[in-house]
Amino acid sequence: MKINAQSFLRARSTRLVLAASLIAISAIGFAPYVFNNVSTQAAINAPLIRLAAPVDGTVAELPADGRYFARPASIRLLDLSQDTGEVADLAAQADLAQAQMDLASRQLAELRAEEHRLDKRASAFSSATRERLGEDRGAAIADLRGCHAERLQQASALTRVRRLASDGFMSPAAVEKAEAAATRTSSECSSAAAKLRSIEVTEEAARSGVFIGDSYNDAPYATQQADRLMLQRQSIEKTLSDATAQHTRAKLRLKDALGRASYRAPAGTLVWAATASSGASVRAGEPILDLVDCRRRFVQVALPERKAEAVVPGGAADVRLIGSDRWMKGRISSISGAASRREERLLAASTYSRPGAREIIVDVALSVSSTDTLDSSRRCDVGRLAEVRFSRTL
Repeated sequence: MKINAQSFLRARSTRLVLAASLIAISAIGFAPYVFNNVSTQAAINAPLIRLAAPVDGTVAELPADGRYFARPASIRLLDLSQDTGEVADLAAQADLAQAQMDLASRQLAELRAEEHRLDKRASAFSSATRERLGEDRGAAIADLRGCHAERLQQASALTRVRRLASDGFMSPAAVEKAEAAATRTSSECSSAAAKLRSIEVTEEAARSGVFIGDSYNDAPYATQQADRLMLQRQSIEKTLSDATAQHTRAKLRLKDALGRASYRAPAGTLVWAATASSGASVRAGEPILDLVDCRRRFVQVALPERKAEAVVPGGAADVRLIGSDRWMKGRISSISGAASRREERLLAASTYSRPGAREIIVDVALSVSSTDTLDSSRRCDVGRLAEVRFSRTL
């Protein structure tokens, strides 16, 4: 059976099928624009991590632009010299404090040795003084006993002389001589008793550590020197304590400065641009390197102001890069009005909006991808244009 092509094409059923197909294709093509708010005025953006010089120094060899860190990595920002700048000052402070600590330690060791020697001298002096006073007390007791015996003898002799004088056998001069001898002996006994009491008082004071003498007040020279050395030792200990604290502070600040010369880049970051050349001298606070955080990518979408009420924070959105067939899921994170100030200094890409247009800016956060799946060769697609669809509420 032969089919006439011309008749087939002119057949009413064929024309109806073709018309229905065209209508279906048109419906499929226009359906997303009917049921969604669509904008092609969108671009992928991401926040920058701006690394600045922590101290004065020389820029180290920096990683190349576009280098991607799938794992946390250390980036050396500065080559800090130990001879110049703040690092040199901190190192000098630490060395000076260390020298003061060493000097104070040596002085304390010498003072402790001298104190030990003086303690031995004071102990020897105390022992010898107590022993001497004991001997003096014994001699004083013996003298006092002899004096008492002599006084008894003089009293007996005076009694005999007086009796003989009354009998006429002794002259008055002999009586006076005997009385004078008895009085002298009694005075000597009183003096001996006073000397014994003085020795006993001195001995009791010596037992308490107080020495009574003609050439010192209450302590021997060794003890007085030990007291002076104790005050000097306290002063040196304070100096040592201050030097130790200064050394610790300087070491901590030096360690902090050397540690801040490097930065540990988190996983999922990419070198966006170097703002200083390797080998250049920079001052503290000057920017050195910009990293882009690919984990926090988002889409900035420009929409007409009249659609501001059609989108809400937290709403879902579908994102497709221009030239790609893959759709990504996102969620609205913030909405900025047309008159809002826009801070772009810490963003990798510029806001894709017509100058002077009355448009709102909608930020759509993209779902966080694994750091291993991000396309670093395309610089995480930052700056690429995109098409974004927001579900329209019917």
